Amino acid sequence: MNQAADPTLVVDTREQLLRIALNEFAQHGIEGVTLSKIRQLSGQGNRSAVHYHFKTKNRLVEEVVDFVTGQLDVHCKQAHTEFARNAPEHKEWTRLCELIFDPFVQLFSSGETGAVCIQFLSRLTWQTGEQGQRFLTRYFNPYMDVFAPTLLEFFPQYSEAQLRFKVHLAVNTAIHGLADFSMVMHDERLLPLVNQSGGLKEMRRLFHEYISAGLKGYS
Repeated sequence: MNQAADPTLVVDTREQLLRIALNEFAQHGIEGVTLSKIRQLSGQGNRSAVHYHFKTKNRLVEEVVDFVTGQLDVHCKQAHTEFARNAPEHKEWTRLCELIFDPFVQLFSSGETGAVCIQFLSRLTWQTGEQGQRFLTRYFNPYMDVFAPTLLEFFPQYSEAQLRFKVHLAVNTAIHGLADFSMVMHDERLLPLVNQSGGLKEMRRLFHEYISAGLKGYS
């Protein structure tokens, strides 16, 4: 059947290629994956299949980034909505920090695709250099800007630039920590924590405690 005659087939093939690209980029980095490899993994006989749907590798990367940030955006919008309620608990530093960074945890915990999205974001911060960092800054700056005035109230001793620097470090720490979570599962000394009742909930609490402490510093 001709692809052009069946729009559903075109969409399905496009999404299949996109998800394969996401998995391969997350595992091997953007530079370590060719369009030919993506096409082979998809089982597409047409050697021009990836070019047909995405034109260039740069465009494919951009669409993978859009897919990943779209997955994360669901949770980030929920955080913004919750923050807009001006709930009393968000006047407390640890709870506010948990609200800000929990979207990463929620995405990671949402299933296999969510975990791969976090792994991809982790790769993006260090394997694609300026291109990847621009993608991330373009997304995370608007998200964090909503919380910036309140963060400055918490830490008046920091300038806006100093606090922004700490936030960048915290975002990187959160992403990389979740991406490397498999290391936790291979450390036998952590099994009592992993296997205890409510172990995952406790690890989530410790994760947020670590991120919030890093942002707060010794102030």
